[in-house]
Amino acid sequence: MTQFSIEKTLITKENAYPILKAFAKEYKKQNGTSVPVELVIVGGGSILLNYGFREATQDFDIMVQSLGMIKNVSYRIADLYNLPDNWLNTDFMRTASYSDKLREVSKHFCSFNNGSLEFRTVNGEYLIAMKMVSAREYRNDISDVVGILIYMKNESENFSMDRIDYAINFLYGKQEDVIKEDVYDKVKEYAKWSVPELEKEYDVLTQMEKQTKHELIDINEKYQGVVKEESIDTVIAGLRRRKGR
Repeated sequence: MTQFSIEKTLITKENAYPILKAFAKEYKKQNGTSVPVELVIVGGGSILLNYGFREATQDFDIMVQSLGMIKNVSYRIADLYNLPDNWLNTDFMRTASYSDKLREVSKHFCSFNNGSLEFRTVNGEYLIAMKMVSAREYRNDISDVVGILIYMKNESENFSMDRIDYAINFLYGKQEDVIKEDVYDKVKEYAKWSVPELEKEYDVLTQMEKQTKHELIDINEKYQGVVKEESIDTVIAGLRRRKGR
């Protein structure tokens, strides 16, 4: 589990755009504008930028053609804003939720330097599909799905699970190959719920996710090395059995 110092600054709704603008200015200073660069923001960063239910994030998960071109720039901005060194990172590209088709479904968010530097985001049903593949109980994956569903249902009275099914198929192929059956069934049920029902569920899920994360941190402090990415599901299952959940 990645841990950041509590002294580091979080990226919030208030400072996100100034940080991106400062990044663009520093990029121009170091690299000029002759080589266009495009950064696609996914995950919590995209939720922060596009939706109202996320107040802050520790980092931006991104897709970029050449990480080397932005590494020194990102370090400089980290120093300026007291951010973690990897506040821009491509780690998710090594996970199951990555798809090389994400660029195709991303949307323009903002651009700087006369259009030579562009930030894009992945949202809507495509971001839901990514969150369903990840489905980490100690993170906000499932509550994020519910939060996005609330937004989409408020935008379209005709919303249906078909949109999510299409996104899953387009990005990953067969749903059963990448998404756990219980996760898929849960989201399929959520897609039928009303906005007030989803809003109540969102509150319940965020509390459960927060509690699970705290419990994992406590276990990791008591038994160092027990909580690893490959063992988290087993540890969480043990917590459930102990509490009879």
